[in-house]
Amino acid sequence: MYLIPGINKEDHDNYVLYFIENISDELKQEIRNRLATICYGVEQTQSNCGIYSYEETVKDFIHRYKTQKDKSESRKKGMIGELLVHIILELEGKYSTASPFFNMEESSFKKGFDIVLFEEDSKELWITETKSGEIQKKQKNANSAVSGLINTAKKDLKKRLNSNEKKLWLNALNAARIYMSNSDHQKQVVLQLLGEISNNVVKQTTSSNQFNVVLSSVLFHPLSDSMENKAIEKKYSDVVKEKLFNKTFIIAIQKNTYTAVYNFLESEIQNEL
Repeated sequence: MYLIPGINKEDHDNYVLYFIENISDELKQEIRNRLATICYGVEQTQSNCGIYSYEETVKDFIHRYKTQKDKSESRKKGMIGELLVHIILELEGKYSTASPFFNMEESSFKKGFDIVLFEEDSKELWITETKSGEIQKKQKNANSAVSGLINTAKKDLKKRLNSNEKKLWLNALNAARIYMSNSDHQKQVVLQLLGEISNNVVKQTTSSNQFNVVLSSVLFHPLSDSMENKAIEKKYSDVVKEKLFNKTFIIAIQKNTYTAVYNFLESEIQNEL
C-alpha cells in the first residue's frame, strides 16, 4: 500500500517498512507544508514571524547542511534521514512530536535524543533514535545493512537511557516547551512526564528498560535490492529478547539516494541563493 504517492508502505504490528520510490509532487507538497513546523516547532511557526516561513526554513536547512563542522557525507545522510523520519511520522499521525529538528542554540546537530514522541491513546512517551547510511563493505545486502543501522540505534539508546545524564532530559524538556503549542493539552502532559523522568534521573534511578523506544533506520541503497519484512521481524524479535526497553517499535526506510531531497530543497530557492 502507499502512504502517499512515491512512498510505498508495509505495515506490521511492531514495525513498518517504507520504500521512498521517488520525490513525488505529493511528497514535495508535504515537505512544503510541514518543513517549518518540523524544524522549529508548532509554537514558533504559529507566531507568523517571517523567520519561520518555508522559504527562510529552507535557507536555514541548506546553510546547516553545507556548513556543519563535520562536513562528512555521513553527517549529510544523517540530516536527510532524520528529516525523512520526521516527515513520515507527521504523515502517519500516530504520534505527536515533542522536539524540533533544528538545534536552536547553533547551526549544528541537535544534542540529546533525535525525536521525543507522545502517543495520545496510551499517554506514553516514545524516545526515537535514527541512524542513516549506505550499505557497508561487510554487509551482503539491504537486509543486513538495515539490521546494522537498527542495531546501532539500539546501542546508542541503551547507553543514553542508562546514563542518568541530566542534560539529556533538560534538553528534552526545553525542546518540548519550544516545539509544542501552548494551546495544546498534550504539552502539559508531555512536560509532566518528562519532569517525572527528570526527577528519577536526579535520583539516579532510571534505566533503559523503563522506556518505550522507536528505533528508526534510513538506508540509502537501490530499491532493486530491497529490505524485506522477515529481516525487520527478526531484528525486532532479537531486540525484544534482550529486554533492554519497555516497548519497542521499528521504522525502516529505504531510498535510492539521499541527494534527491536536498536537490529538491535547493531548487525551491535557487534564484535566491
